[in-house]
Amino acid sequence: MLAVPYRDISPEEARKLQEENVLFVDVREPEEYAQARIEGAKLIPLSELAQRHGEIPKDKPVVLYCRGGNRSAQAAGWLAAKGYSNLLNLEGGIMAWYQAGLPLDTAPQEATYQETPFTELTPHEAQQWIREGAYVVDVREPYEYAMGHLPGAVNIPLSRFVAEAGRLPKDRRLLLVCASGNRSSQASAYLVGQGFDGSLVGNLEGGTYGWMAAGFEVER
Repeated sequence: MLAVPYRDISPEEARKLQEENVLFVDVREPEEYAQARIEGAKLIPLSELAQRHGEIPKDKPVVLYCRGGNRSAQAAGWLAAKGYSNLLNLEGGIMAWYQAGLPLDTAPQEATYQETPFTELTPHEAQQWIREGAYVVDVREPYEYAMGHLPGAVNIPLSRFVAEAGRLPKDRRLLLVCASGNRSSQASAYLVGQGFDGSLVGNLEGGTYGWMAAGFEVER
């Protein structure tokens, strides 16, 4: 029987942990965090997790949350694969916290972004890139790719990416895709480090999950 990589907790359980000064990590985007947040939470957007997971201690419990619980569940699964073992996901996200009548920090904050050397794209922006002829590269494993991928995407798993990246065109837009945007952000950063123009390298925020959530179709 496989062990569950993280545990879902209720807002009430999360509140008790907050009172015990357990670390809370908000994986939403900066503009969401700027509007309202759980007091004391550290912002590490899901799109930046691959680069910043070292800021999260492995030897202490961590509560992850987002708006509704989906992105934080993705983050928990990814962290578990990296060896984190005491991960807690706020079920229902900050919306459930608010609906439970628990306090939020709503003091105005300026949204701050960590600069990336490549271009972050929403599903709608990615769709426009595809319409304009972008070369789509899915860096998930073959079995994930077979379950559904962006139209026309070629599959170069991250495990083979370094060996095969040299055959990608440098004079054409490249759209990198994975399940949630983490692996593809690593691939995007690698390409820029190899001399690819960052303005021509795009990472699909939210990955195929975000793509489908936006109502776009996948091929199988």
